[in-house]
Amino acid sequence: MRAKLNAFLSDHAELRRLWNSLSLILGRVSSSGLGFITTMLTARLYAPAEVGISSGIVSAMMLCVQIALLGVGAAVISVYPKHKDQPRQVINTGLNIITLASLLAALAFLALSSFAFRELAIVSRSLVYTLMFFGITLFGTVNVYLDHVSIVLRRGSQVLTRNVLFGIVTIAGVPLIPLLTGQQNSMSIILAWVLAGFVACVVGIFQLFRALDGYSYRPELDSTLAKELIGIGLPNYLLTLTERAPNWIMPIMVTELLSPSDNAIWYNVWMMAWVVFIIPISVGQNLFADVAHNPDALRAALRRSNRTSIALGTLAALGTMALAWVILSLLGKPYADAGTLPLRILVLAVYPVIFVQSYYAVCRGRRTLREAILTGLLSGILSLTTAVTFGLQYGLAGMATTWLVTQFAAGGWALYRLRKIG
Repeated sequence: MRAKLNAFLSDHAELRRLWNSLSLILGRVSSSGLGFITTMLTARLYAPAEVGISSGIVSAMMLCVQIALLGVGAAVISVYPKHKDQPRQVINTGLNIITLASLLAALAFLALSSFAFRELAIVSRSLVYTLMFFGITLFGTVNVYLDHVSIVLRRGSQVLTRNVLFGIVTIAGVPLIPLLTGQQNSMSIILAWVLAGFVACVVGIFQLFRALDGYSYRPELDSTLAKELIGIGLPNYLLTLTERAPNWIMPIMVTELLSPSDNAIWYNVWMMAWVVFIIPISVGQNLFADVAHNPDALRAALRRSNRTSIALGTLAALGTMALAWVILSLLGKPYADAGTLPLRILVLAVYPVIFVQSYYAVCRGRRTLREAILTGLLSGILSLTTAVTFGLQYGLAGMATTWLVTQFAAGGWALYRLRKIG
């Protein structure tokens, strides 16, 4: 059946492009949907403190993955056409760069946690946790890189397959691992992530062998090609890092400065709010492409992008605010009681995020990245420090309110710059 589908799509180029796009979208949707089921099971089966510790470790992993990517995946998409006759070298060079970077990033976090953290110091003080942290960081980085490779090979269905498998293994592992190990703690939760990441990586490598005739893996690192990949990927990567890193640093700080139980609530509220923020982020990516391909139509593209984000963002924000208690109650009454107000506050940030993402997209398209990187860096530092400071005094609702205020400040600056640039 699969062979017939591929043969049919190969004869219909437009349908194949459509299927690739739909597969990527379905991959993201399935990841979010299955991730919510995992979150619900975890919240129901484990104590809040254990959920908070595991969420902090997962956030640290995601931060390390973001650091380790170095923009190499996107760069591979850019240079692949020049190497499509001999793709092995470019794919292997990119894979080996991010593999080494992921291990170094994990090692750096382990070193930091050993003296700077209290709750998350467990990842450096326990050999089992240390090995698991190396595993989830490595597997997470490789899986993201393989997503880029699947995109350049026009095999979006591979991303969907890996995401579904990852979700299924995690969902199965969260309740089953304690039955096998007798340990119903954060170790079991992280082990489920390790197994899911490993399965997704194995499947991804198998997909790569099937997609490229004659492909073979070698631990090669072409220095010229490595410089080209990093040189292309690094500028946009730095902006992405300043934009995304605070999202993963925040749960780590909540775990350490408030408590693991507070982070159990905050992490889930934070992830639900980000489902709303995905709208302006995705629309902003399309704006980036429009500006890059047709800079003369900037004003029209910007208006169209903002209208779309405001319309869809408003619907998503209102829906989330209305259903906040119901959604969080699926995790348990304590999550709903403590998380409903912070979630309703956080989703209001969709409006400043719209203008921030538009500003970043225009800067990317016009290649004025230095200003955007500086803006992202200052905004991230301000939002983290003020949110956690007020969180210590006024709890999660105070932290959400302070973060919202800093986002409106960043959104005001972005709107001012958009008017100047446009």
